[in-house]
Amino acid sequence: MQLTISKWCKPICYIGTSYKQRGRLKSFRQPWLLIKGKQMNKTYKYLLAIAALAAAGFGIYQYTAPDKYQYWKELIAKDPKPDGVSEQEYREKLRAGYCWRDRKFYTSAELHRKAMVSFAGRLLGVAEAYRTDFTTTLAGDAYTSEDCIRNKKACRVWFVPQDYTNGKWDSLFLEKKDPRDHPLLPQYQEKEIEKTEDLEKYLTGYGSKGFTLVFRAPEEEEVIFGSDCCNILNKKEAILKIKNSELVTYIEFARIFPENEIPKNINIMDYGVGNFYVEIKEIIPGLRQDETKKEKTYQSRFSEILFMNNCGDILWQPYYIHQTKLKG
Repeated sequence: MQLTISKWCKPICYIGTSYKQRGRLKSFRQPWLLIKGKQMNKTYKYLLAIAALAAAGFGIYQYTAPDKYQYWKELIAKDPKPDGVSEQEYREKLRAGYCWRDRKFYTSAELHRKAMVSFAGRLLGVAEAYRTDFTTTLAGDAYTSEDCIRNKKACRVWFVPQDYTNGKWDSLFLEKKDPRDHPLLPQYQEKEIEKTEDLEKYLTGYGSKGFTLVFRAPEEEEVIFGSDCCNILNKKEAILKIKNSELVTYIEFARIFPENEIPKNINIMDYGVGNFYVEIKEIIPGLRQDETKKEKTYQSRFSEILFMNNCGDILWQPYYIHQTKLKG
């Protein structure tokens, strides 16, 4: 099932909303509706069209429709066909899971490391949206770059050299009366990620030990990705989850990433996509998930399942939303 509007608010929707607003959003289970305005007066529409055409004639009116396949094109461009390789061989090896760019088949462990770097790039894209006045949350709040400037640690992505799982972080946050009043993360020598190369450098020095990624929104609210946040799924594993998940191409009123799709009537395996996926799970301190359950937790009950190519690069959008079981 493909959605242009999400029934459930994922971390990207929540980022930047107040906790009171989040409570209202969580109780809302109907898709957002785009309501068309009243029909414009015919004369006004006619004059507006004439003005637009006149402006275009003078070269001062230009409109370029957003490319709804932008992220897909960017992804497949990262593993192009090398010179001297036939189209048939290129496609056959892509379908088999081969990364032409790096000339190898990656193991799941190798793909995990690369996918984490690529995912950090996606988080940096969210941060950049806030810093460039581009973001509106699902609650309808529009943030500007000034909201980021007021707090020097907001609208940024951080690396925490701490091998804590989502469950471990959850336990630490639950020990506090209000986790927002107790900044746990600065205790662990967090380091800012300004570009994906920063994370690659940290991982080179940090070795194979687990780590945590943190996104800070304009109001310094945090989304935490512990050391077990992200798992590589092979095609067989992914299919079992995807069949009960929903594909999100766009979230109305949550203007962070523009609407994007995968071209229809193609086999994504021919492009080296679909052999592997990465599933992302997070914690949102201050946003309790236990209204109808006895257990208390800040772990999200939904995960994102992202498309990935054979080289470990992820597709920013669309992605799947999957209801998941929590682990301690």
